[in-house]
Amino acid sequence: MCTLGIDVSKNKIDLCLLTAGPGGKKKHKVLTNEPAVAHKVIDWLNAQRCVPESVTVVLEATGIYHENLAYGLHEAGVSVCMANPCRVREFAHGMDILNKNDAVDAFVLACYGELKPPAVWVPPSPEVRKLRALLRQRDALREDVQRTVNRLEKANSTSTPQEVIRSLERTKSWLNEELARIEKLITDHTDNDPGLKADLDLLKSIKGVKDQVGREML
Repeated sequence: MCTLGIDVSKNKIDLCLLTAGPGGKKKHKVLTNEPAVAHKVIDWLNAQRCVPESVTVVLEATGIYHENLAYGLHEAGVSVCMANPCRVREFAHGMDILNKNDAVDAFVLACYGELKPPAVWVPPSPEVRKLRALLRQRDALREDVQRTVNRLEKANSTSTPQEVIRSLERTKSWLNEELARIEKLITDHTDNDPGLKADLDLLKSIKGVKDQVGREML
């Protein structure tokens, strides 16, 4: 069995592979964090004579930057564990590891997986993943609408050329149309998927939980 700690950032990932426990030999690798990064991790593991089914990967969830990696590794048969960042920091202090850089963090995650292995991560269904992506897009559009409204208010309060004001008005109109389209896609997606609809109905049975809050909780 091999344990691989992976420190994930926006542009790269740092790997630390343990094949004989924390006191044994460790191997490091840095890869670009790109859509196909999981395939490169698998290729590197195979080069180290670690077949995917024998590997446990430990990483921390880092916003959205870990997603392609985690899903790709899971699909390749690797056991993926999501570690709680606070627990990992406590573990590092217990090991008297006070230095902090990406390579050290990857080593700490690998040791954590060896000595205090977290539960194996079960990825959400494709339907839930689609819903979350739609919700993120809706939230981004809401922010864009508000920013445009704020700019339009400032433009109307200053000597801004009418061409700019009309441009802002057109932008606001398009954003609102796109926001309405995404909100309809969200509603249709939850209404047309039996599993999501059942879960949403169950959540809405809780006092104070309406459609919008329920979809955020799915």
